[in-house]
Amino acid sequence: MITARQIRQEALAVGFDDCGVAKAERLEQDSLFMEHWLQLETYGKHDYLTRNRELRYDITKLVPGAQTVVVCLLRYDKSGRDYHRKVKSMLYQLKAQLGQRCDYAEVQHVFCDSAPVLERRWAVKAQLGFIGRNHQFISPALGSFVHIGELVLNNPVSPGAQTSAVPAAGCQDCRKCIDACPAHALGQSTWDIRQCIAYQTNYCIRCQTECPYNTNCF
Repeated sequence: MITARQIRQEALAVGFDDCGVAKAERLEQDSLFMEHWLQLETYGKHDYLTRNRELRYDITKLVPGAQTVVVCLLRYDKSGRDYHRKVKSMLYQLKAQLGQRCDYAEVQHVFCDSAPVLERRWAVKAQLGFIGRNHQFISPALGSFVHIGELVLNNPVSPGAQTSAVPAAGCQDCRKCIDACPAHALGQSTWDIRQCIAYQTNYCIRCQTECPYNTNCF
């Protein structure tokens, strides 16, 4: 059986900046949070979040037979404009490399912002970082300017040390993102997408540029 450490080594060799592994299972706590958030109807035009909800919460229903979720991170500045193609291409390379090391069955799936998958939460479960007060996934080593991709396996993986040594300390008492948001879209535990300037214009990401974890990341 391949180990989490070996998978991470292969992912780094392919070119990813970090990689972790998590057991495929239903995200119970996240389903409760999402259902509450959806009831608030602050998701703006992202009404796609109201569809395929059970598939979004339970990856074993999205990918029958799934046992392991391999989560990979790639920095924005290494992906170019078409990050979907770049990340997916690298995930397929990783899949091929893993296939040479062990006898994986064919039921495997590659995702990068292309299916009802709670990618940020899977990155947390794979021990790669945490969800900050700006509701973005934050890698302590890489910051929040990272793309997330998943390789779902129908094989178990031996547990063990797998990720970078930088601890996920979280936001602690920091609220720079909240204070920096010109539209006051962020609260201590809430996020009104309708007020977010980045959502409205694709510009102004003060909640990320002011984040201490993004200092000197590039």
